[in-house]
Amino acid sequence: MTSIQDKSSKMSAFSLTMLAIGSIIGAGMFLGVGLTIRLSGPSIILAYAIMGILMYFNLSFLAELSLLDPEKGSFQTYAAKAFGPGVGFIIGWLYWISGILVMSSEATAAAIFSALWFPGIPLWAFIVIYTVILTGVNLSDPRGFGKLESGLAIVKVIALIGFIILGIVLVFFPLFGGAPGWHNISNTPFFVHGLSGFAGSLLLVFYAYSGTSVVGLAITESSDPEKTVPKVVLITSFLVTTFYVISVLFLILLHPWTTYNASTSPYVSALLPYKIPIVQSIMNFVILTATLSAMSASMYGTSRMLNALAQQGEAPHLFNKVTKKAVPRRALLFTNVFLVGIAFLSYVIPNKIYLLVTGASGLLSLVNVLTISLAHWRLRPKFLENRKDYKTHVIGYPVSNIIVTAIFIGVFFSAFAIPDQRASFFLGLSLIVITAGAYFFLRHKLGAKPQAPETIQNQHLAPTSENSLHNLQHLAQKTEKRISEGFRSKNKS
Repeated sequence: MTSIQDKSSKMSAFSLTMLAIGSIIGAGMFLGVGLTIRLSGPSIILAYAIMGILMYFNLSFLAELSLLDPEKGSFQTYAAKAFGPGVGFIIGWLYWISGILVMSSEATAAAIFSALWFPGIPLWAFIVIYTVILTGVNLSDPRGFGKLESGLAIVKVIALIGFIILGIVLVFFPLFGGAPGWHNISNTPFFVHGLSGFAGSLLLVFYAYSGTSVVGLAITESSDPEKTVPKVVLITSFLVTTFYVISVLFLILLHPWTTYNASTSPYVSALLPYKIPIVQSIMNFVILTATLSAMSASMYGTSRMLNALAQQGEAPHLFNKVTKKAVPRRALLFTNVFLVGIAFLSYVIPNKIYLLVTGASGLLSLVNVLTISLAHWRLRPKFLENRKDYKTHVIGYPVSNIIVTAIFIGVFFSAFAIPDQRASFFLGLSLIVITAGAYFFLRHKLGAKPQAPETIQNQHLAPTSENSLHNLQHLAQKTEKRISEGFRSKNKS
């Protein structure tokens, strides 16, 4: 544990829960849900509920591995322990590639949201502008960046809660005109496009739940983790699933589901018919802010992953360098260069770019999730040999691992069921094959890895994802403190 960690206070269940929720909610929900509703119709409610349950198990697998064997590398390290260094190499690089695709997805979503106010500006221009701005933010002091990210994470939660409250008012208290309500569900088949349409939506639904690795990284940050973490896993899964399912329900109740698409956020489109003054612009601004927050966070973590791979000798030594402020500038700039390519694609295929990068990123994230499930199945008995006092909180092991793995494999290949997603499927599959091929080509050169720096004083180490949690937790702790002080003051009065 670093000196920075020693000076930091431990995260409570509240702080860790807020951090986990903030890391999961992103453009996959605020924009991608429009595509999933169009693909699946009313049955999309079931899809989000099922994926929420699977997210709970995935979080449980990762959390238990982290409790039994705390590791800084989290799922990448467990992949190497369970299946060898080759899998660890592949998972690390797939995480980096997936991070680029996540940034691309968030940048594309932010461009689409911005087009609501400036329809004459092409998407590629917004992507370039936001990339330049957020690159500058990431080149600054990581501590200030962490505090900013923690604050913006709350915006995502507020956006969903605010929409749900507004949906309740519009559906059950029609102050601004009557909403279609339950007729949008009762007047159409539940599986409107059959099981193929339902299956085809699962990959995009899964993408909305991705980003759960923060829980594994934060295990060492929590107070009394064996009691705190299982509660956090349950609460996080319940809250995120509830937010998603209820908000999707109101999206269907407020507006004809056949009109949703990837050109506008459904959370804005659903409110347009009610002509509530400036509410659409407010919602669009909040969602844009949250999306840029997710893009910036992905930029931060992805550049650190490339830097970490370089420190382990699994990436060019060029990316091992960091600035005096511990920013891996070379890794950051190299990573962000790929966003220029995405800007070019948004110029060539503006109507399909979001689905392409989101689907491909979802496939790579699925590989990580499958690795977590299989690594937990294989490593748990070995870890328990040294932890006789450990009390399990994973339900149904090892049957649950088998079921979750089988479902996620089905989701992986379901991307091929929808013609519009086949390009994403082949892109994601190609990236997996290329990464695996790179390992087999370089495996003889990966034997001699550079030694880790002896002291932090001698070299400026880039903060890992784990260390960044110290920065991200500050606002969560302040929020919890203020809430507690508010309750105490009320009790005194």
